[in-house]
Amino acid sequence: MKQKYLLRNPFTLFIHIALVIILAGAIVTHFCGIQGKITLTTDEQPKVDFEKDSGPGEAVLPFPLKLKDVEIIYYPGTSTPMDFKSVIDVNGSEIDVSMNKIGTYRDWRFYQSAMGDGSATLALSHDPIGILITYIGYALLGISMLGFFFQRSTPWRALFKALRKYSLILFLLTPTFISEASTPTIQRPLAANLGKVCVYWNDRIAPMQTMALDVTRSLYGADSYQGMTAEQVLAGWLFYFDEWWGDYTRYNPRILEIKPDNISDKQKKEAAKLSLIQWLGTGDAFKIYPYNAGDGKIEWLSLTGRRPAAMSLEQWKFMQTTMPEIKTLIMRGKNIEANEVLDSLVVKQVYYAGQDNIPSSRLMQLERVYNKAGRPAYAGIVAFGLSILLFFVSFSSDTNRRGLRFTGNIMVWILLIFIVGIISCIWILSRHIPLSNGPETMLFMALVSAIGACVVRRSDIKGALTLICGLCLMVAAMGSKTPKIGALMPVLGSPLLSIHVMLVMIAYVLFLLMAVLSAVALLSRSHTKKEYLSVVNRLILTPAVCLLAAGIFIGAVWANQSWGRYWGWDPKETCALIMLLIYALPVHWGSRRMACFRKPRVLHIYLLLAVLTVAFTYFGANYLLPGLHSYA
Repeated sequence: MKQKYLLRNPFTLFIHIALVIILAGAIVTHFCGIQGKITLTTDEQPKVDFEKDSGPGEAVLPFPLKLKDVEIIYYPGTSTPMDFKSVIDVNGSEIDVSMNKIGTYRDWRFYQSAMGDGSATLALSHDPIGILITYIGYALLGISMLGFFFQRSTPWRALFKALRKYSLILFLLTPTFISEASTPTIQRPLAANLGKVCVYWNDRIAPMQTMALDVTRSLYGADSYQGMTAEQVLAGWLFYFDEWWGDYTRYNPRILEIKPDNISDKQKKEAAKLSLIQWLGTGDAFKIYPYNAGDGKIEWLSLTGRRPAAMSLEQWKFMQTTMPEIKTLIMRGKNIEANEVLDSLVVKQVYYAGQDNIPSSRLMQLERVYNKAGRPAYAGIVAFGLSILLFFVSFSSDTNRRGLRFTGNIMVWILLIFIVGIISCIWILSRHIPLSNGPETMLFMALVSAIGACVVRRSDIKGALTLICGLCLMVAAMGSKTPKIGALMPVLGSPLLSIHVMLVMIAYVLFLLMAVLSAVALLSRSHTKKEYLSVVNRLILTPAVCLLAAGIFIGAVWANQSWGRYWGWDPKETCALIMLLIYALPVHWGSRRMACFRKPRVLHIYLLLAVLTVAFTYFGANYLLPGLHSYA
């Protein structure tokens, strides 16, 4: 019986064969692969000895390596590294090695690991057989998982018939029922103009409005203070530091208890605030003067910055006089003249940095709009209310359902457009796919949930997806009301990483959806409703597990491309593997040994408990446990 089933459904068999092949590849890599590292400098002779981490044989390369050149590539207009590149000579052949770009020679693979002044450390590996076997396993797994969904005689395909039956039964059983601030600052229009000045902040060039929002949220936990905008708050600290420091000690007297030589765990947050205030007070935080040395690297100098030896006297004079002049004009009440000097400062920034090394005025305007409108917390509150409406629609009478459903659908589409707008802004401004940190991955999960809510027709499932969307938006806004935009670490600039994160996040959304549907089923008194939602959950479960598996293995390929290993038993990797195994169990509900998962109540309870692994994998491994995947 089992043999006939596998013959009719070969892709089911191939999935398990692929897993065996992947395991075999890992075993070959463990016993036969060679891993190590080698440090080269440009002024030394070719080397053959390296530091071996694992593998058989001696730590000697069969060919000499010489480092010819090293280069750090920076983000335009900044001193933030975008990539690290080494050029090595192997028997007269030049090989380029950079982040996410492997150098290969005679089955030896070289990975960029570290870089110094005229030196580079390369990770190296020799594992041609293990890599070949593992990649064959990955390819077979991917093809087999796709082919599985096209097999006709599987229990998973049979669920569609059951779904149509329960949908009809449920249809027939539907019931028929500004205060003025006391702390000195500048006027709001002048502060808004100050927010247009470019500043080097968070390893990128941003409008000073972004810096103002970050500072205000860090010190006061809000976007404003005493009716003043964030720009006015920052201007107060810039031009009236003593008065603002005195006001802050009254607002937060605990900051006076900080002793630099003895900081307790409870005082760490207050110590960070004190450090920020001191940074503002010295003027070092205001890096608004670009200096182009002509070597492709733009250095941004602060108000108290040193004078580079090659800087012209004209630019140095501009640095020394601009902000004092603005402050003098403000103290005299000459706001129009101060505005004119601010406008000239923006023009001079472009002049000294170079047009190609500074974001355009349109990009700066886009970021200012994003700072004001990109509020996922508010959208999350709307999504919560919308989910309640959609759940109500699923239990309302036909006469009330049409109008409510139409209203709900329109609001879901508006929510989707808003999320797409936020993600698009982050993508454009950061110049990378926004999947590099916690808030960005949560926004992507919210996007997937919103798309699902727009596509599905049933109001209960639409409501569950909208609820998940709201949760993701609220979590994305926990760190700050608008997710911060930052430069991408060089190692994260691989398209494989983006695909890996996308697949895993989509799987997370599906796992959350199953948990919500299970909760609804357990709270429902209708046995038919429980049966129907168990069918829906089993339909969702298989593609969710396949997406998670594909995401994990694509992540392994990316890891091998970046630093030469598939798996490191990092806390996040271990948690993801455990989660995959837990969710893979009910996938086999069609077998006799797993027949318990055919019972709706058992399945719903299991899925409701299993979602705890998703929560721990995301929050525990990303924020609490140390490791390569940590966002903390």
